[in-house]
Amino acid sequence: MDPKNGELNSAPCGELRFFICSVEGSSEVLPSDRKPVQSELVAGVRMFDVVWSYSNMLVEDILRSSSFVRQFRTGQLTQSCFTSFIQQEALYLYRVSSTLEALISSLHEADDVRSLLQETLKHYSGTNQTILTSPPPPWLIGALQSFHSVVLEDPIYLLVALSARSSLRSLLIRNQELQSGLEQVSGSVVTAERLYHEWREDSLKEVTWTQRYSKLIEDHRDNLDVFKAVNIFREHMMNQKSFHKSLDCDAEVL
Repeated sequence: MDPKNGELNSAPCGELRFFICSVEGSSEVLPSDRKPVQSELVAGVRMFDVVWSYSNMLVEDILRSSSFVRQFRTGQLTQSCFTSFIQQEALYLYRVSSTLEALISSLHEADDVRSLLQETLKHYSGTNQTILTSPPPPWLIGALQSFHSVVLEDPIYLLVALSARSSLRSLLIRNQELQSGLEQVSGSVVTAERLYHEWREDSLKEVTWTQRYSKLIEDHRDNLDVFKAVNIFREHMMNQKSFHKSLDCDAEVL
């Protein structure tokens, strides 16, 4: 693993948490006529579990450092903080939808990956997208650049990238400590209940999407370069960290 960017290129079996055994790895874009690197996963271990495991500490850092999550946990979430989160996510979904639409139009073979990408586009487009008039913030520019790189790969890698956001949201809604804070959101009882149910309903959908991404990634595991999948997932989880870092909710209560 590269100590500077956390990318996983190749390693002896003993250093791969006994998940993977491989003779070679590469982060280069593979030619269309070349088969991906064959990395053997230990029997019974899912591909999604592997890519998640190498971002586990990163996710813990997001949960620990996010002022948005911290306000939820302590029952001090403000309306302005919640609104900022919704608006920034809406802008993210709107921009990524354009990338998805362009990629899908270039895929002529009707298969399960294309079908799920189409459903994802419909899901993203159907979200309440309050478009901000200001220029895209730096975190979003970085996220979009990451997607532009992934579209050059096999479409299954785009599902790996998309699963980063959905899996983080899924973890948040399953976090019991967070849920206890949600029930004590600051403000009126009516406002608290509305924020809680709005967040919960939206996040529960992401649990289902994570399961769907995970299943299809597993179905196509033989076509995936494990090292590349790990690095793509980690990069997009880093984008989620940048997103949460941009939500400086603590400054609003000083």
